[in-house]
Amino acid sequence: MSFRPATGANWLAVLGAAQAANEPAVLVTVARAEGSTPRRPGARMVVGRDWQADTIGGGMLEFRAIDEARAIIAQASVDAAAPRRMRVRMSLGASLGQCCGGVAHLAFELIDASDAGWLQQLVLADRARQTLVRQVPLQSNAPLTLAERDEIGETRLLRFDDAEWLIDVVHPATLQVVLFGAGHVGQALVHMLSALPCHVTWLDPRDEVFPASLPDNVVAEFGDEGDVARQPSSAYWLILTHSHTLDFDILEAVLRRDDAAYVGLIGSKSKRASFVRRLRDKGLSLDSIERQLTCPIGVDGIAGKEPAVIAVAVAAQLLQHFEASRLAGTAAQ
Repeated sequence: MSFRPATGANWLAVLGAAQAANEPAVLVTVARAEGSTPRRPGARMVVGRDWQADTIGGGMLEFRAIDEARAIIAQASVDAAAPRRMRVRMSLGASLGQCCGGVAHLAFELIDASDAGWLQQLVLADRARQTLVRQVPLQSNAPLTLAERDEIGETRLLRFDDAEWLIDVVHPATLQVVLFGAGHVGQALVHMLSALPCHVTWLDPRDEVFPASLPDNVVAEFGDEGDVARQPSSAYWLILTHSHTLDFDILEAVLRRDDAAYVGLIGSKSKRASFVRRLRDKGLSLDSIERQLTCPIGVDGIAGKEPAVIAVAVAAQLLQHFEASRLAGTAAQ
């Protein structure tokens, strides 16, 4: 059976899985963008012999990039000395069948067993919410290096000593979502999050409510407020159980950790007010509560109460917070 990437897996997870399966893959990165282009620098996709994961914008740009990547794989299979890396300039005009009018510079890297070290470091950095910078010599098969900080904060091309380098800023790629509640809204949210770059730990004290099959990026566990302490730091918490009492107990435990990227509680403004009073009676400061708690949840302007509608609004809010966090981290570098 031929290799196929997991549904919803990000480029880093796909590269790791392909390597573990001894499957050749090419990482394609938008290294520079001039004018109007479908994706900005740092967009990536992974291409195999008969599959691809993620996207650099679709259309003829992506089709041609896939052809280039597969040509690299084919050449490497017959010539071990063939170039593993290259940069290709693609003009998004009539010749490519696109009307954006800009120019995309794409970096191509053949990934194999020799890349295991830096791939694992990126996985660990992603889990720790840490940004790393890949410094890739595009005209050489020499090993790339990793750096922890970057003064500019965006992926780009660099000329140094007549050699061209890809300076690839790799921000944390996935949201670590901890979702309490497997009711209708929880089910709809998991369905929505399955297609997004995130990992979901899904907890409910009722084992029988979980579906028989789960998306690849979701782990379902029996759990309640006693399981809050073992979850990762900087997580995105969603609390929407079948019980207000359980909601409160989970919320209190999460707020006392004081290390969340986002804490969302399903409910109305009156539920929020009631919970805030009770939390203050339990000794939590109003500043800590207001700084951490989002309730009601979901982006403004979406009033529907159907589970799928709530899921869309909440997923959009998670992405807003995630992007804001990434931009803040870049600005601080």
